[in-house]
Amino acid sequence: MRFKKNRERLQNLILYIVLVLVALVFLSPLVWVVSTSFKPMNEIFTRVVHWIPKAPILDHYVQAMTDYPLGTWMKNSFVVAGVNILFAFVFFVMPAFALAVSDFRGKTILVFLMMSTLMIPRELSAIFSYKIVAKMGLLDTTSAVVLPQLAESICVFLMYNFFKNVPREYLESCELDGGNKLVALLKIYLPLSGPSIAVMIILTFVNSWNNFFWPLLVTFTEKSRTLPVGLATIMTSYSESSAARQYGLLMAISLLASLPTMAVFLLLQRQFIESVAASGVKG
Repeated sequence: MRFKKNRERLQNLILYIVLVLVALVFLSPLVWVVSTSFKPMNEIFTRVVHWIPKAPILDHYVQAMTDYPLGTWMKNSFVVAGVNILFAFVFFVMPAFALAVSDFRGKTILVFLMMSTLMIPRELSAIFSYKIVAKMGLLDTTSAVVLPQLAESICVFLMYNFFKNVPREYLESCELDGGNKLVALLKIYLPLSGPSIAVMIILTFVNSWNNFFWPLLVTFTEKSRTLPVGLATIMTSYSESSAARQYGLLMAISLLASLPTMAVFLLLQRQFIESVAASGVKG
């Protein structure tokens, strides 16, 4: 018995060591980004790798805030992400609920068409979306960035899968008490769908915050550019020579750009883990 316990402890120790090593491998790029953002230029372009800056500086962060409209880019990204999350409850939750609790002819075909849109690359529909936005006179505005993202079906499919697994007796009990489907959605389904809504918010925020291709097409001036597009303009504003690249500045801006995404995930990580755990439990 004692030998068996010692063997289990040794196995657990080896497992923990492997997990720590794997975690370090995945965290090393982030550590390098943070380290480089605090390094002066002479420390960045050296043959000897230094993970910890010898003489940490804040010049790259100061330059990012003073030389570039970083605040405007971040504000535009926050507005786009916030509007998408706000309208997600209308364009994602309500259609998903209607598909889950209603029975009508052609429902299966409609769900299939919704799922099939997930396989269509955004780039394929970009030309048609651009023509529509241009005819509406919305080019170089926040609305031009927001509108096409409201048609994403991944979150509709996510909420639909959750709602259809809620026992139908809940809806029937609500209707027997005089409530309608909207009351059932607000009073029963939404309180039960906290983890799924958290995943929807995370997906919506990350997709909106990191969206580069579409904002690049429809924004032309600083007043409407989002953060990924602004970061790309900085990268292309310098010489192609590696010695002239402002890597410290780029790492500082990249770190600032990733902080909101990490903050949203940390705030909703408990609900996210609950959703992942619940998806693997049946019955």
